[in-house]
Amino acid sequence: MPPQPRPYPLSRCGPVVAVFLCALLLWVNSASAHVVVLSPKDQSLSLNTLFEHRTDAEGTLTVDAITAEDEGWDDNGQQAFGYTRQVHWFRLHLLRPTQASGDWVLELGRPYVDDIRVYVGDGGKGWTEYRLGDHQPVASRPLASRLFAVPLNLPADKPVTIMIRSESTSATVLTASLWRPAAFAGQQSRDGLLFGVYYGALLVVVLFHFSIGLWIADRTHIIYAGFVLTQLVSYAFINGFAQLAFEQSWQYLSDRAINIGNFSGSLLATWLWTEILQMRRNFPRLRILYLGVMALYLLMLIIGWGRLYTDLAPLSFMLGMAVNVVTLAVSARLLLGHPRQVTLWFYVLAFVVANLGLLIHTLSLIGWVPLYLLPENLFQVSSIAHIVLLSAGLFYRVRQLDQERSQAREEAISASARADGQRSLVAMLSHEFRTPLSMIHSAAQMVRFRETQMATGSLERLDRIEGTARRLSALIDVFLASDALDQGKIVLNPRQGDLSVLVERVLAQFGNQARRIRVSPFPPIRLTADHDLLSVALRNCLANALNYSPPQSPVHLTLTQTDQVVSLVVEDEGHGIAADELENIGTPYYRGKSSSGKTGSGLGISMVRTIIAAHGGAMTLESAPGAGTKITLSLKDEVSAPARA
Repeated sequence: MPPQPRPYPLSRCGPVVAVFLCALLLWVNSASAHVVVLSPKDQSLSLNTLFEHRTDAEGTLTVDAITAEDEGWDDNGQQAFGYTRQVHWFRLHLLRPTQASGDWVLELGRPYVDDIRVYVGDGGKGWTEYRLGDHQPVASRPLASRLFAVPLNLPADKPVTIMIRSESTSATVLTASLWRPAAFAGQQSRDGLLFGVYYGALLVVVLFHFSIGLWIADRTHIIYAGFVLTQLVSYAFINGFAQLAFEQSWQYLSDRAINIGNFSGSLLATWLWTEILQMRRNFPRLRILYLGVMALYLLMLIIGWGRLYTDLAPLSFMLGMAVNVVTLAVSARLLLGHPRQVTLWFYVLAFVVANLGLLIHTLSLIGWVPLYLLPENLFQVSSIAHIVLLSAGLFYRVRQLDQERSQAREEAISASARADGQRSLVAMLSHEFRTPLSMIHSAAQMVRFRETQMATGSLERLDRIEGTARRLSALIDVFLASDALDQGKIVLNPRQGDLSVLVERVLAQFGNQARRIRVSPFPPIRLTADHDLLSVALRNCLANALNYSPPQSPVHLTLTQTDQVVSLVVEDEGHGIAADELENIGTPYYRGKSSSGKTGSGLGISMVRTIIAAHGGAMTLESAPGAGTKITLSLKDEVSAPARA
């Protein structure tokens, strides 16, 4: 902060000069107006808190009218007046002793104030007016700088009155300082260097997180990159550098850019929290509230500029503070349950810093915290700390995700090895079981053939033996076929054949249960496909329908051909499948609640889906509780060439 102004020591001037200067002070303004006496040693002077202030509620007073009235001025040193449409006047008197330099630069801020008019008194002859503010093109300003600068040539030993008129749709804030020309040029260079590093760092953060987000397909990083980009654009205009770069070619360029930056930044910050805390899963009701807040920010973004921004900006700040307080409370609750979540600690610290900076900044804009007690760029300093902490948290998150992916890959390799072992075991056992099952089935058929006069009870037991042997053989076929399909070891052998033959062959496998299957009449349909695999698919569909419907209820089989597509439809009158289970049907080894107490492996429908997909077709499943289940197998009427499943 530039050194505070200090009066020139009168003891060095001699008694005569001291009496003369005291007389001048009394003559300038007997009503205790502020007079700043310059010193030959000073290279810069802070004028903050030294201005008198007066409000022009109607905005109609001219400089002559307001200087003619000596009432209504206050000298409490207030610099900020919040978001108001009122015109504010500021008054100050400068006195240069002969020994002090006459060339100075008056620098005024903040760069986002819309209209600033500086009137320099000519010793009672009139006023020299300078039109400043971010609505003025840079080329029309007396000096091109990020703040508003006016060159002054002060006469010796004559008081000069400075009148400043300020009007803005954003916060009304006045900062002022005097500089010697050489010191002013040096300060501009330092500002350019420091802010260049600042904006460069923000740009690096934007590019880094945007690239990371695209690389790992994580929208959290992309949202954060957008958030930092809005801060970069907003700060570039708030600090006055963007106006220099674009030469304020459009009158409302600065206003619109700052409005967009503030509202879109708040929207993205709210969205970012919903992603960081995974609200869709952890806090669905709170997420709805946050979506409503985001909608409000979007509305503000569309309509909140011009004079309406004066009303909406405070609401935006308060809404942002409320969201952050709620978010921090939720984060604290999560940390109490999981205190070792390092990533969440970074997020919480980042937003605590940001909230403190935002709170102090907001209080300073409305005049509750004196600006002279704070660094000029406190808000940007807190934002840098916030970005560093949040970037560290997101970087740690990437590291965790990478570790989780590595662990998942290792587990997948281990699981694959276990699955290979299990498949080998299942294949071995299946082949070992097939021979004794064939012997049991053959023995049962031989008994039936030889013992023609068996009692009813014995026949029923024989039926159960044959049925059990058939089911076990079918189950072995399912396991072997499913494993082969999953491993891509089955090659389709398409051939043209009549579907009626395929249907008869499949029905014959169901024995007495085939009586429940009602086949609707269908015209001759010849289909080029792997009829062996298609038989397995149709058999599994019919077996499921028979198994999951009442014992005496029919199962309907319909075959149709339309637009070169052949459809096989299996429909039962069972209990149906709940909607939350329907999407999981077809997942290997998945069995729904209705399968409780029923035999099955959970592989049948999965294998059907795989076989039909290998033919280039599709399987659809329709069901509802109490309405039965309908499975449709749709196939093109031709398979062009053998394909690996």
